[in-house]
Amino acid sequence: MIYMVEMALLDTARRAEWDTWYASHQHRLLSIPGFRASQRFEAIHPAPSPFVALHQVDSADIFTGPTYKAKAGPTNTGEWQSKMNNWHRNLFAMDRSPDVPMDARLVVVEDGGPAALGDRVTVQWMDAVGLDRSVKRRGLAVMPPTTADRLVGTPGMRVLKPLAPRLTSQGA
Repeated sequence: MIYMVEMALLDTARRAEWDTWYASHQHRLLSIPGFRASQRFEAIHPAPSPFVALHQVDSADIFTGPTYKAKAGPTNTGEWQSKMNNWHRNLFAMDRSPDVPMDARLVVVEDGGPAALGDRVTVQWMDAVGLDRSVKRRGLAVMPPTTADRLVGTPGMRVLKPLAPRLTSQGA
């Protein structure tokens, strides 16, 4: 399953501090049994929720378990909770989160978008199955920047660059 968290940072003057906190947060998530991978992204264009994190998880049960409740979730973001908005947490049916190389782009396509994005790139569609369910369906495609960057401004699409390589838990 893919746990997708998206948000905007309100206190942009503290961006470097927030990035450091978020990297630590990813490691905390990966210490929770059932969290398998995590990668962060940022839109290369203005977007209501320009920051996206994709986490690969085993099941929806993780979010109701005591370990997740003690280490993660909205109540465990400390002071940063009030410094983020347009925050959405969706759980999608998809087996594996994509490993987006640092020299590639992740294109997020909203429901109703095209099934393929030029250069024979197929969109992997995933249905929302839990948490906020702020969208019913969303697609992901990993593309080279030369192709993806041309999609900036296309309605219903966000073009994201990785902020760091994909992290994995022990045994993933």
